[in-house]
Amino acid sequence: MILLLGVALSVVFSIFFYCQAMSSGLGVKRWATAGLMFGPFVWPMFCMKKRLKTYQRFGFDCLLFSA
Repeated sequence: MILLLGVALSVVFSIFFYCQAMSSGLGVKRWATAGLMFGPFVWPMFCMKKRLKTYQRFGFDCLLFSA
């Protein structure tokens, strides 16, 4: 029962990171696989990568409002 729950949660996090990576313009397969393997522990690394991608596009001194 616990193993089935673990597999189901892994699939859910894989789908979650797939959608987030697609909407952020990051590598979809990479983040879906990371979500499948590590689950919610990937979230801080995903946020950092997303922020760095924004800084690379617009620069560090650009002000962005995200709604």
